[in-house]
Amino acid sequence: MTGTTSLPSTGNLALSRKEDFKAFADAPRRSQPELLTRAELKKLSPEARTEYNRRRREWHANLGPIKTPQLAALHEDLWDIVDSNLQDGDKAKGAVAVDAFPGLGKTTLVLAFAREFHRREIAEQCEFTAQGNERWPVCRVGLTGNTGMKDLNRALLEFFGHPGRHRGTTAQLGQQALDCVLSCEVRLLVLDDLHFLKWRKTSGIEVSNHLK
Repeated sequence: MTGTTSLPSTGNLALSRKEDFKAFADAPRRSQPELLTRAELKKLSPEARTEYNRRRREWHANLGPIKTPQLAALHEDLWDIVDSNLQDGDKAKGAVAVDAFPGLGKTTLVLAFAREFHRREIAEQCEFTAQGNERWPVCRVGLTGNTGMKDLNRALLEFFGHPGRHRGTTAQLGQQALDCVLSCEVRLLVLDDLHFLKWRKTSGIEVSNHLK
């Protein structure tokens, strides 16, 4: 058996913090375990057989994303929209809503794009801004059921590890989140499960303006 590639521990990542997203984005591609015949399997020691089976389980559990025509088309559209968002700060940026039935891989496809975008931006512009702040091209926030505007602002601050995320009004948390986004030069904001926002209690226009 050949040696295994050392991978960062990504099994417990929730992607709700910037460190988690960096580990996800920087993790090398998994290497497929070599194919062994039945005779070769029988020759393995019990320890080697256990390790081989563990690698096979991890490989099969983490297949993909598979570049289907739908994935390729979605990624092409995302690149076009994101790369055209070069308007000055006083102009609204384009947004994308990915909608489909549950279980079809919406989150997987968007995260695959976000990972490539993060890697490209860091490669082109390095890990720090001109002001010396950490550069985070992507901010990913996962929403849960019954999320309000204050919860959204707090989740944004949680991603950056802001010390003031535990207290403050909705407006104060929103201003702190904006400061983080601007200081870290975020270019792509990913909101997973946006439908969890309290649309009935919050004006759709208010949410739209807030995100812009």
